[in-house]
Amino acid sequence: MAIALDAMGWEHQIVNTVEELENFGPDVAVCLHPQMVPKMTAVPSLACHWNPPSIFRNDPNALANELSHDGFLTAGAAIERRLRDILWGSGRPVATAPMYPSSQGWKLAPSLNADSRFFYVGSNWDGRRFPALLETLGRRRMLALHGQAGRWQHLADAFMGTLPFDGRSVIERAQACGMGLCLHLPAHLEAGIPNMRVFELCAAGALIVADRHPFIVEHFRDTVLYVDTALGEAAAAEQILAHGDWARAHPTAGRDMARAAQEIFLQRFTLERLFAPLPDLHAEIRRSSGYRPERPVPLPVAVVVPIGEGGLAEAGERLAALFDQTEPPAEIVVAGHGAQSLVGRMRAPVGTSLRAVELPAKHTEGNALWAGAQTITQGWVAWLPEGARPFSEHLGSLYAATVLHPDKCLAYAQVLEPVQEAGGGDDDPFHKAERPWRLADQSSVPHPAGLLVRHTRLEPLLRADPDLGAGGAWLLAQRLVASCGTIDLCVDSRRATIRALAKTALSPTEQMRLEDLDRLRPWRGPTEATTPSAVALPWTGPSDLNPQLAEPLPRLLDAEDFARLPRGCHIYIYGASRGGELLRLELAKWVHVSVVGFLDSHRHGDAWGLPVHQPEELPASVIAGTVIVIANQYVAACVERLNRRSSGETKLTVYNAYPYIHRHCAAESETA
Repeated sequence: MAIALDAMGWEHQIVNTVEELENFGPDVAVCLHPQMVPKMTAVPSLACHWNPPSIFRNDPNALANELSHDGFLTAGAAIERRLRDILWGSGRPVATAPMYPSSQGWKLAPSLNADSRFFYVGSNWDGRRFPALLETLGRRRMLALHGQAGRWQHLADAFMGTLPFDGRSVIERAQACGMGLCLHLPAHLEAGIPNMRVFELCAAGALIVADRHPFIVEHFRDTVLYVDTALGEAAAAEQILAHGDWARAHPTAGRDMARAAQEIFLQRFTLERLFAPLPDLHAEIRRSSGYRPERPVPLPVAVVVPIGEGGLAEAGERLAALFDQTEPPAEIVVAGHGAQSLVGRMRAPVGTSLRAVELPAKHTEGNALWAGAQTITQGWVAWLPEGARPFSEHLGSLYAATVLHPDKCLAYAQVLEPVQEAGGGDDDPFHKAERPWRLADQSSVPHPAGLLVRHTRLEPLLRADPDLGAGGAWLLAQRLVASCGTIDLCVDSRRATIRALAKTALSPTEQMRLEDLDRLRPWRGPTEATTPSAVALPWTGPSDLNPQLAEPLPRLLDAEDFARLPRGCHIYIYGASRGGELLRLELAKWVHVSVVGFLDSHRHGDAWGLPVHQPEELPASVIAGTVIVIANQYVAACVERLNRRSSGETKLTVYNAYPYIHRHCAAESETA
């Protein structure tokens, strides 16, 4: 991306922290991993949606993170349609433009010859990627493999070294190899999202061998050689080898195909062409999302600024943030000791009434909030608790949500709260920079710093001051949600527009008082009991080429599943690595079954005191008389190998324990 932007003459910077981004102060930021990183600054943010949604389906924060950004760069029509469907009910404008994980517009000369090998590079983040397929290509000396040495030890004969991430070396090495593989996970095929290999190979002038990905078939047609990965890794490997043999024997024809694919890439998909529409997208966001430079008529909104422990200086910073709103409020009330002196030295925007409510010394922040809120005159009310810093579009986007949903009594924004993240060590190749903010959990009560409420709903709650500190704002949020019914009856602006302190910043005493103050909620009568829906767990790993083979297998997840295993059965665990160890320990709890050994696709010997066999080493009578439990992320590949072993003559009893292992590892990573 940096190389492409240099060629375009655009000023740019690669940043890894909020501080770096704010110091650079760009017109727009492009977030490469929006499922993991929400919008964190006032800078308009564009989210690259080029990862399959199914990869993040079990991450409870992914959707909120990705929707917090201002605009969306989408790798295909299906992804854009998904975003528009999700946001349809919100009424929020959806600004999009195409973006693929592409390459700068290089045009390297094709070099295919009789000695060419298939270029393949990867971090191998998901374990043994395409184990049987890549092993077959390596054994035939048709593979030039690159990545991190420690992650490709099992394919040492094909490994050609590590390449730097400098935007050049990968493409130059692909050009030297002459041909390359472009294979996708099933999730990419399902979502219609291409990975970056097809674009890099085009820039390199390399002959492409790819699976039948709909994007590649549609746009590159017969300039690419195709394989059918749905038949499994072994069959796909034989097709790839056949293409490699043909290319080596017909280098001129292969180079012509590579040039044709390269021209399609240069005309439609270079990063320079993909970046070109972004200024127009940025202008659209400014027009539709509260970034307008003109000063409009003040909103019919009152904002209370209570003075807390931070004193006048901190309250003054919150006032300045309100003055910078692109759509300012009609009324601002500063409440607390010294409020008059603070208001006297501040100049409010034209059309905004700025008033002070003076209180004696030693008042609490909650006292100031109650006193200020009791004096407001506008139809809608918000407040800025101590520590809150709204982005310039905060009030405008909140009020826009109320206009779109006139039947609602409360609107709330997504709020960023501080978080302490422990990243990996310096020697960790996947070390991620510390991220100081995360989206607050608003599943039960929205963060009070992001609220906009009808005055008529707030007024009854202000009759008696509970004499709280910073917890006063949280009490109002709790009671407002109760008075409006449920959080589902409030309206979410679907925008991350403010930073504020987390509820955990309250003192233990305030948190205990909040529980007591909220015990006697109004009774709403019995409600129909609902059973929480089961968490959707994957049936097989993300790299399994034929995941539908795993669907019919009975799955092991909870205690009830293990209890239903046939009594007295002897079990072979398919997978003698970490998953196999976890399953062995779990099965040891159950007295009605016994583990007699392991099966493994790549090794034999022993593990944890039990024998390890490859499936072909065991007689058919042994395989047929036991229960096989798969403890491997490549469930479908294991099923294919077992089916080849039995040749359909023997009925196999096979269970899938990948859901159990996946959930265990996910919980383990959360507590690490």
